[in-house]
Amino acid sequence: MIWAGANGCKIMKTKLYFLILAATAFLLSSCTPGSEPLPRVFVFTDINIDAGDPDDRQSLIHLLWYADELNIEGIVPDRWYAGGLEACILAVEAYARDFDEFDLGRKGYPDPGFMEGAIAKDLEDAIERFHSAASDRGSPLYVLIWGNMANFGEALRQKPEVADNIRLITIGTGLMMEEHRPYIPENWELTDKPCDQPNWNGEGRNRVYNDNRFNDMWWLEINWTYEGMFSGNEPYEMFERLTKYGALGLHIWEVVESQPWAHYFRVGDTPSVLYVIDPENDLDDPTAGSWAGKFVRPLPDERPNYYTDSSGLVEWDYSDPCNTWDNHVEMRDYARSTLEKARAAMYEALLDKLSYIYGTRATSH
Repeated sequence: MIWAGANGCKIMKTKLYFLILAATAFLLSSCTPGSEPLPRVFVFTDINIDAGDPDDRQSLIHLLWYADELNIEGIVPDRWYAGGLEACILAVEAYARDFDEFDLGRKGYPDPGFMEGAIAKDLEDAIERFHSAASDRGSPLYVLIWGNMANFGEALRQKPEVADNIRLITIGTGLMMEEHRPYIPENWELTDKPCDQPNWNGEGRNRVYNDNRFNDMWWLEINWTYEGMFSGNEPYEMFERLTKYGALGLHIWEVVESQPWAHYFRVGDTPSVLYVIDPENDLDDPTAGSWAGKFVRPLPDERPNYYTDSSGLVEWDYSDPCNTWDNHVEMRDYARSTLEKARAAMYEALLDKLSYIYGTRATSH
């Protein structure tokens, strides 16, 4: 053991913290004999407070409702400067109130202190946590990207060998719908051709995609399918029902209260979680269909483990979408429909889950 004054103490404390966190995670992932270990997940999110889309805050609440079915090894609030850390802590505080009032510990939920301890405090902390979790070869680490890929990409390039141990699921990181181009922020680069415009979460994506070291990495890119979370009246009706369940349900309302346009169960990033928690899903095969939608493996030779939105019978050139761009609306509509078809079952399962947590189909505030 080598000490280096105050810095040495800090290093030793950091290593001790990760040792304790890893041990706790192992215990949480342990199940009764004969049962499967919990899937390991690590989240990068652009969660914020009143500085953009509030959907990540709702998705975090949904994630906490399923914390008994997942081993959550890290939560990275990419936008620390926009209240990201504070937003995560507020959600965990609501979780803690429900944990105490509804005795969630006896129902298999992790302690609130563990959940707060999983939140990265800054980028350096985030990268260290990711490297630690992704270096474990025992079971795949599902890395869920709820924003752009810049910080994840930086962490991956620093330790590229962990690509073999992760299963990456990204949301809205491919190409943008042409109808959305007029809403691009002024400080974003506008491409010459609409068929080349990166989607809302496209920053950092191509640096990973075009890096040959990661051609074999398992990657599910949910680019347009996630829009199935938004369509129709059902998300509005579900929102009204969910707000009646405990402190987390109330928080579902609080996080969108100041943004009337978002008064529905928005959760655009939640399909990344749905893929992992669907009890009928074959986690090894995104083409089989799940609560997250149905996907294809479009480039089996060049990228044998890359999956993305299914085009169904719509003609679509996955190698060069510009060749079939005239069909992109139909392509999006089909991809979205594969999630819409699964949505009712997912909603029903969530309501059953909340009935188990809170002991009733709804509570009043």
